[in-house]
Amino acid sequence: SKLQWSTAVSMMAFAWLFAAFWSVMPLLGWGEYDYEPLRTCCTLDYSKGDRNYITFLFALSIFNFMIPGFIMLTAYQSIHQKFKKSGQYKFNTGLPLKTLVVCWGPYCLLCFYAAVENVMFISPKYRMIPAVIAKTVPTVDAFVYALGNENYRGGIWQFLTGQKIEKAEVDNKTK
Repeated sequence: SKLQWSTAVSMMAFAWLFAAFWSVMPLLGWGEYDYEPLRTCCTLDYSKGDRNYITFLFALSIFNFMIPGFIMLTAYQSIHQKFKKSGQYKFNTGLPLKTLVVCWGPYCLLCFYAAVENVMFISPKYRMIPAVIAKTVPTVDAFVYALGNENYRGGIWQFLTGQKIEKAEVDNKTK
């Protein structure tokens, strides 16, 4: 079935409220913000490692990493099954979950390590790498979607080269 406007607006409102909730919690005292190691912007203060930080970290990672990862896994498995039945593999259904894990995994590991050990012995430049990789997710997701969708891929090719991809060429490239 098609997505209705009311459903889309409800989902968008939920996403914004959900993000606002988790962003405001450190300002209200659950968790804490601090500058990133190179002082370019803010992140969670993982230098403390106290009970407040640990409870916030575990709740944050469950609701913002594990549950969305599980939803992505089940949704894309369902899409994969539908592609399998139709015999048309239009998109690598495992790629979005892999990009989530690859991009957010190092940051999650650093935060979990900070929950049990002091991370201040790690150079600030190295502590900055996981945060920078995590911030690339929107760009990586856009490329995954654009290059994984044959209509967008054809449009990108036409924009870059001025040549239109014939349907047969698109079908050969996706197989």
